[in-house]
Formats: sequence, C-alpha cells, structure tokens
Amino acid sequence: MAVQKISIWQKTPQLVLSALLIATVAVPLGCRPRDGVGNTDVKVLNYFRGATYKSLDPPKQFDVASAEIVENVYDTLLDYHYLKRPYELVPNLLEAMPELGEDKLTYTFQLRKGIKFHDDPCFPGGKGRELTADDVIYTIKRFSDANVNPQSYPALLQNRIKGLDAFREKTRNQKDLDYAQESVEGLEKIDSHTFKIVMTEPDPLLLMSFASSPLSIMPQEAVDKYGKDLDHRGVGTGPYRLAQNPRRGEIVLKKNPNYHGTYPTEGEPEDQDKGLLDRAGDPLPFIDEVRLPLIEEAQPRMLKFRNGEFDWIGIDRDNFPNMAYKDDKGFHLKEEFAQKFDIYAVDALSSFYITINFRDELLGQNKALRQALAYAVDTQAFIDKMSNGRGHALNTIVPLPIAGSEESVSAQWYPHNLQQAKAKLQEAGYPDGKGLPPLVMLYGSATPQIRQSHEFLRAQLAKVGIELKAEFLTFSDYLRRKEAGSFQIASSGWGADYPDAENFYQLFYSPNKAPGPNAGSYSNPEYDRLYEQMRRMPPGPERNQIIEKMAALFKEDVPAFFLTTPITVGMHQKWLLNMKRNLMLGSHFQFLDIDAEAKAKGLE
Repeated sequence: MAVQKISIWQKTPQLVLSALLIATVAVPLGCRPRDGVGNTDVKVLNYFRGATYKSLDPPKQFDVASAEIVENVYDTLLDYHYLKRPYELVPNLLEAMPELGEDKLTYTFQLRKGIKFHDDPCFPGGKGRELTADDVIYTIKRFSDANVNPQSYPALLQNRIKGLDAFREKTRNQKDLDYAQESVEGLEKIDSHTFKIVMTEPDPLLLMSFASSPLSIMPQEAVDKYGKDLDHRGVGTGPYRLAQNPRRGEIVLKKNPNYHGTYPTEGEPEDQDKGLLDRAGDPLPFIDEVRLPLIEEAQPRMLKFRNGEFDWIGIDRDNFPNMAYKDDKGFHLKEEFAQKFDIYAVDALSSFYITINFRDELLGQNKALRQALAYAVDTQAFIDKMSNGRGHALNTIVPLPIAGSEESVSAQWYPHNLQQAKAKLQEAGYPDGKGLPPLVMLYGSATPQIRQSHEFLRAQLAKVGIELKAEFLTFSDYLRRKEAGSFQIASSGWGADYPDAENFYQLFYSPNKAPGPNAGSYSNPEYDRLYEQMRRMPPGPERNQIIEKMAALFKEDVPAFFLTTPITVGMHQKWLLNMKRNLMLGSHFQFLDIDAEAKAKGLE
C-alpha cells in the first residue's frame, strides 16, 4: 500500500514514511522507568506515530499512518504468521485456510465461532455482538463501493470476484445503494458462519488480498451510527480497542480482553533458542495499553528512547554513525549501546521512487526527458548519504525479498551516467537544460530528512542542467494531490499489501490510474497485456519471463525512477520480549511482551 502499509509497512508510501516504522515504550502516564520506580501491574507500550493518519475507516485508508492503527483495532480474515519466513499466510478470523473447490474458482470460508466485536454504543445495550458471515459480505460490498473506496479496490479486488465489478459500477450511479438488496454472484452466504467466494478465473493471489487492512471486517451498525465519523473511530474485533484519539495528540489503544488470538506454537529453528516460543499458545495480546503520541522529528524520539522512555525505535540517519555500524556480517551496535539495547535489521518490503505524471504536458510526452532523469540520479550515492548505506539499489520496482524481484528475474536499471543524461536531454530538445522549465517535486512532509533528500536530488539534477523545485505538503494534502493526479513529479513509495511482484506492477497498470494506485496515469497497452497475463499465473519460470518483459518496458518508458528499497534497522530495550520484526504485520503489537520488573528498574 502506499507508503503509504508506504503497507512501508504493511499493511504497507511516501518517502516521509520510509524512515522506518518506529515504536516505543513508557510506563503509564508517560513517566519513564528510573531510580528503580515503575509499575509492574500494567504493561504499557508507547509506539509513537511519525505522521497523522488519513482515516481509520478501513476501506478509506491505504497509507501506513492509518494502517498502523486500523490493523490493531480491526481484524482481517487472513494474516501472516508472526515467526515464519518466508512470510506464510495463515487463518485469522477463520477456522482454517479456505478450501478451493474442484472448479478451481470457488473458495469456501468457515468463520471461527464466538468472536465478538468490541463493546460499543452502536450495538444494543453497548455490548459487542458475534461476528457472522453477513459482516464479511457487508464488508466486501462496502469495500467495493466506489463512493466509499476510490483507491484500493483496483489493487485488491478488481476483476477477481464474479459480479463485484458490476456492483461497483452500480454504486457510482446510486450513492445510497442498499447492499442487502443487491446480490453479487460471487458472494454466497451458506450459513451464519460459512460463505463462498467465486472468482472470475483461477487466481493464486486472491487470498492475499484478504490479509490487507483495507479489507478489515467491520459491522454495519457502526457505519449506520457513525457515518463519516468512522474516519476517527473504530469498532472491530482486533486485539486493541480505540480508547483515546486526538488526531495530532496521543492515541491510546487498550487491550481487548475478549481477543481470539493466541501466540504461535511454531516458528523457525532458531526461534526456540531466542526465547521467541516461550509463550507458545498463550492468549493475546500481552501488552495492556499502547500509547501513540505524534512525534514527527527523529532527534526527540531518539532522546526519549535513550532515556528509557521508549521501547522500540528505528535508527535515523543522523544517529546511525554514532550508535551503529555495518560490516560484512551485518549491522551492529557500538559497545556502549550494545550493553543497553538490542539491534535488528531486515530487508524492507517497500520500494521508494519518484513518480512521473503522464498527464503533465512536459514530461508525459517526452520519453527522452524521463530517461535523462533516470540517468542523472546516482541511487547508490543516495542510499549511502541519505540512509548510511541501509538499502539496496533497485533494478525493478519489486523489493528483494518478494517473489518476482530481481532475485528471480533478469533486469538492469539505468546506471548513473551524466554524459548519457546530457545526451538524453539534448535528444529531448533541451541541450544542457536550456529552455527546460523547473520541475516541481511533491513531498508528503517537510521534515529535515525530507528536505535533505530534496537537496540531494536537486544537486544531482543540477549537474546536467535540470532545475528541481519542491512543494512540501502535509501528508493528507499530499495524498489528496496524488489521488487527483495534480502534480508533476512526486516522491513516492509502496509497501507490500502481499508478498508478490503483482502488487507492485499493478501500480502502473492503466485501469488503475489516479485516483487509483497508478498515480502517474501511465498507460502502455503492451504492459497492460503482459500484466493481465502475469497476474493470475502461479509462480515459476514462465511467469518470471513475463515479469522480465514488463521490467524492460518499465525501463524504456520510465513511468518512475528508482531511489531505494530500504534495510530496516532499529533497536529495542532489552525488556521488550518476543521481538521479531515482521514487516507484513506492520506494528504487530499483540505479539510483544514486556518484562515489567526489568522495565520498572529502568536503564541501569
């Protein structure tokens, strides 16, 4: 999702969010553990937010800042195993993985019984009722309503379920459509806890969509009672309930005592030795309360972490050289910090790049100019200077850990070459940049890191005669401009909604143009044809050959030019337990635990 989920996280785009998800811990009321004083009765995690959310209504959000709240308040039908790698899809609200019928088109889903929505005034007597198949069908229809969800439908369900696209088109013409009166051929309720989904064609990736936060299951009672106020409320079945929600203040999540989840009972071979299976099978969540203050600047966050106020944090660019280093064995903390904190490093499931808007008269019709931009930017220098080398230079849009990346297909991006960039500029009609108007880059933040990144790119392009200017917006305004297609070029990123290359190549499929995920409105009939052929194929060499052809077309047309796929590096306090960074689950608070006695003693 746009990193927006940026699904960087999962359920997870903007470069502003590529600064690595960061989480933190404090004792109640914001007091840090010190002088041996602390509360060992209540476990409180303080995971700060780096940006304001767009909406907490699941189908309306498709950004990391929103998803990190949504995925804790709501549940999806399926999810990813917390400990296993590669990432493995597992049942969440379901008794077991859906069964595929002999026709290879029909999945049968069996909901777990006894799962209840959070207590909320939208229900009679304020008591949450049991989740049923009606809730799932209602959720899918509402997700598909063009008036509710203009953005994520193309990425997740378009052309996949029989009759659902027709239902979506009907909602365009009838804004107050009664979902209960509109049947959809591919959605069938069998009984209160059983339903079927019929696909338009065999689709090995469909189930992954039902692990994405925009398809979180929600009750109709909440929609009827709160309407647009659901942008700032939450009524789900998730591990936490929304207890306090000032949009720019401190959000508070409190433990759902009736949560259905349990800690995994199996993982990878080394997980047992690391103590990651010590609580196997225990009811979730372990943390009683999560506090989410909005802290947009890196330095205040790091100071609080070092003081013992925060529990988990990503290491920002400025602090990395002082606190950590990289060698041929990986990433390490310097000795004084290694005594106090633990480090983790994992390849991110996100890509960061610059989107080119094909609606723009200057760039949209001038391929040589777009190619000049790709030659001009030194991506490895960007990674080294902007991220302390914590990233990989991309040859395709797909992050390295994901099936269909350059790890499994042959592809090569433009090398940094100023002479080639100048030659392409001349071919474009602007020798040495003469006569070329300034290019304006859209950003979703104005943090020092973002401004420094802009200055780097501005200096790079200036070397070949291209003038770059910036337009710094709030994240919400940035999303609105991207969805409206109202920009020239834009700092962008995408975090995997599911771990497959299709989720990244759909970003440039022409039917997904803005306000869908194809924000730059790129259109190439051959690319579309290959994408349609590839997206329903099972993994394998034949599919990889098609992906290679798509990567070649992408390189030729340059609908975007690449910056990096990050390596997520962070630290956590030694009293934080069960930490195994899972980027498909985003914040994964429900699996974490705290050694309350150690935390009460603080940093000694």
